[in-house]
Amino acid sequence: MLKLMAAASMAALLFTAAPAQAAPLEAYGRLPAINMVDVSLDGSALALIVTVNDESMIVVKSVTGPVLASAKIGFRKVRSVQWADSDHVVIEVSNTAVIEGVSYFRENYQGISLNIRTGELVQLPTKALDTVVNVIAGRIQPAHDGKKPVLLVPLMSTEAGNMQAKSGHLDLFKVDLESGQALVVQMGDADTYDYLANADGKVLAKASYKENQSQDNATWTMSLRKGGGWQTVFSTTEAAETPSLWGVSADGQSVIIDTWDKDTSLWRPTSIGLADGKLGGFIGPARDLSPVIGPDGVVLGFSYQDNFVEYDFIEPRLKALWPPFRAAFKGQSVSLASWTPDFKKLILFVEGENSAGAYYMADTTTKRVDPIGMAYPKIGPADISPARQVRYSAGDGLEIDAILTTPKGREEKNLPLIVLPHGGPEAYDTVAFDYWAQALASRGYAVLQPNFRGSTNRGHAFKAAGYGEWGRKMQTDLSDGVAYLTKQGVVDPQRVCIFGGSYGGYAALAGVTLQKGVYRCAVSLAGPSDLPGRLHDEILRSGEQSTLIRYRKRFYGVTGERDPKLREISPADHAANVEVPVLLIHGKDDTVVPYSESQKMASALKAAGKPYEFVTLDGEDHWLSRSQTRLQMLTAAVTFLEKHNPPQ
Repeated sequence: MLKLMAAASMAALLFTAAPAQAAPLEAYGRLPAINMVDVSLDGSALALIVTVNDESMIVVKSVTGPVLASAKIGFRKVRSVQWADSDHVVIEVSNTAVIEGVSYFRENYQGISLNIRTGELVQLPTKALDTVVNVIAGRIQPAHDGKKPVLLVPLMSTEAGNMQAKSGHLDLFKVDLESGQALVVQMGDADTYDYLANADGKVLAKASYKENQSQDNATWTMSLRKGGGWQTVFSTTEAAETPSLWGVSADGQSVIIDTWDKDTSLWRPTSIGLADGKLGGFIGPARDLSPVIGPDGVVLGFSYQDNFVEYDFIEPRLKALWPPFRAAFKGQSVSLASWTPDFKKLILFVEGENSAGAYYMADTTTKRVDPIGMAYPKIGPADISPARQVRYSAGDGLEIDAILTTPKGREEKNLPLIVLPHGGPEAYDTVAFDYWAQALASRGYAVLQPNFRGSTNRGHAFKAAGYGEWGRKMQTDLSDGVAYLTKQGVVDPQRVCIFGGSYGGYAALAGVTLQKGVYRCAVSLAGPSDLPGRLHDEILRSGEQSTLIRYRKRFYGVTGERDPKLREISPADHAANVEVPVLLIHGKDDTVVPYSESQKMASALKAAGKPYEFVTLDGEDHWLSRSQTRLQMLTAAVTFLEKHNPPQ
């Protein structure tokens, strides 16, 4: 049996006495106090991101307590943290900007190396050739080139004197962790978009995507590095979607990609031999899987959703070690956040009915699990409302599962309801801690998060059932959930609002423009409103046969930007149908759903004489990456909901 931390430590960490009243919205809305915990290669130290006064700080501390190094990242958005070697931690950050002559307004990624010995921060790369765009364009891979540790980084290279990204090609560089100097290790071409290398820095494979304008399709290709050239070992033009280059097998003999299994209608992990380039069999169970990939590019196994995140490891040691540590946290979601190469130390992230998220270090030799810290220290067990999965039938009989969160301590009878559809729409909500749902429940609302058709985790057929159903069956899947809860007596059908972000924001707008009489108010965060205009702009930037545009057409169920079906499902075209108050919230720096989408909706509502409010999140992106504006969003939404749909 595992020896967990002492009872006193556990109580201090997770079971703080309940406050006299609900935790403030700030407790839910701020960025996590600690995040992205990564263990050093020898297991002696931790690197983590700490949020202090809305600013991010990288902290490196010994597992025995002392801080070894720290540095302010400032207001740059931190995307990942990983150890490159025993002396360097690499932080990937991003900002939103236009690179003149190179790119449109977009999120630009860069690396920073923190030297643990000196405390010095170095940009990666500090400088490359004048024809290289100094922005990371894919996966970063720590490696050792035989002399010293380096970081392998894909960068876009262009023709001399021509800094237009469309004329460039993706090259792989090795970057010195001390100086930031970058040298080319592999030149690419205009179609290459991903590289895979091993821990020794040897380039193994690349993935390419080529648009075939004359044939109205595209070709995805995976090639192995052989001698001085490339050997194409797999390609496809058949699938509406494309495979992905995942990583290297644990034994180092194969590359693992995902390929289409016609028998199960699933994308499944598949091996390709590095020696002979032959396609092997499928790996892992026949279900929706995501890869667990180490910093060295090794695929250790797969994760999947089954109420909580679960794992199917293929690395033999990890497969044997994992079960008892998973079992130590019954009824909670346990994620593997980081590990040492020998798997003697594991970093676990645990969340559930008694925890808004806490990090632990597991010692697989002593079987001891010790706390590191809490993601939301101001949220105790008394502030976490119960969440469970419910199932109901859509209008056409399709079974929909959803997450129902109800206010803690209140009877599930005639409750006010917030329908909270997820973004994507290819995503999936679980019973794990959700700060939006929990914040709303803490204010007295029941919260329904339907995994409508088009969501992931239910197989390809369920996802494909969403094709062409934006504003149609994907929309009624939500209101069918309202009808189900009404029939069960759980909610009051006269007190229902809808609130969502991204696709969920679209669903909120569609719920009060394409439907009537279901919702008494709507809150849209970054919701698309003008689908023809959005598709037109994306085609100009990405190309008609890009993966993005093929994806859009599939889900919209249209042939192009002029297809009249787009107007039928665009909320801005139906603003005159609105009969309830609408709140629009949008980050000014959103590069996924442009800020202009909410501006267009606001203009349409104003022209139609309909009530609306518009909140701008200055400096915020699509993912609510900044603490201050994240809280601003949540506060504005809750204030609006409490005004138009009082919880009491």
